[in-house]
Amino acid sequence: MKSLSVLVAVAALVAKVSAHYTWPQLIVGGTNTSSWQYVRETNNWQDLNPMTDVSSVDVRCYTSEESGTASTMSVAAGSTVGFTVDGNPSNLYHPGVLNVYMAQAPAGTDVASWDGSGTVWFKIYQISAVTDGGTSITFPATGLTQVTFPIPSETPSGQYLIRIEHIALHVASSFGGAQFYIACAQVEVTNGGTGTPGPLVEFPGEYTGNEPGILIDIYYPIPTSYTQPGPPVWPASGASSPPPVSTTSNAHTTAPTTSTATKVTSTSTASAPSGTGAAQYAQCGGQGFAGPSTCVSPYTCTVVNQYYSQCL
Repeated sequence: MKSLSVLVAVAALVAKVSAHYTWPQLIVGGTNTSSWQYVRETNNWQDLNPMTDVSSVDVRCYTSEESGTASTMSVAAGSTVGFTVDGNPSNLYHPGVLNVYMAQAPAGTDVASWDGSGTVWFKIYQISAVTDGGTSITFPATGLTQVTFPIPSETPSGQYLIRIEHIALHVASSFGGAQFYIACAQVEVTNGGTGTPGPLVEFPGEYTGNEPGILIDIYYPIPTSYTQPGPPVWPASGASSPPPVSTTSNAHTTAPTTSTATKVTSTSTASAPSGTGAAQYAQCGGQGFAGPSTCVSPYTCTVVNQYYSQCL
């Protein structure tokens, strides 16, 4: 068993040099915008290399070597947005977990010129690992070509950064081995709610690199449980059910390129659900899942991978 785990780890090291990726496109209203149009261009936009130093300012948006300029997209609170994956290959190739954070720019500050500093970030979405007490550990985010998620309807109106991170854990058994694939998009949330996002955290600062979900050997011995890095998802009601996961379709529509001064408004409206079954974005299938396998109308149980199906 141990020799097998060593071989798996060696294979992961070989893959390390090639399977890298970025998050260049923001998805709004089901449409992929142009690369780096609303997402700040990251240091790895050409070499695709990950960020590994959680004490660096790059753990925030990974833009220290780039201008970071982008347009700001207008989106409604409660609507669904997302990011596409681009790389070699263009999917979340490495086993790992995913977090999405938001941070509101201070009053009177244009988000386009804001660096996201301070205790201002709150988590709105995550895809964690699945364990069964030590027999196996699986990562539902693996293989996704895009990730979509709702902006909480309680989110107050204003300008925000949306920060996405995939933490690849294939060589995370030593300190600094976890690989962070990060990007920040600029949005203006409209029709917002009156919620108070939190808990609020700071980047750098939230991670030390010693967290059990970051410094971890996923191969041997197989972890009996997994602790997701970062604070709980806000709002708390959204953390009690499995997080929504996007499908892995490569199909997309590219929006026309606009200048950095342009703001585009795009919102999506879903039909009212009816009938019985799992709700929109809820899990409806997957290996070991014992819950409902049908969705309320008009949603359909969609296979994401062998471990996770979702009402979309």
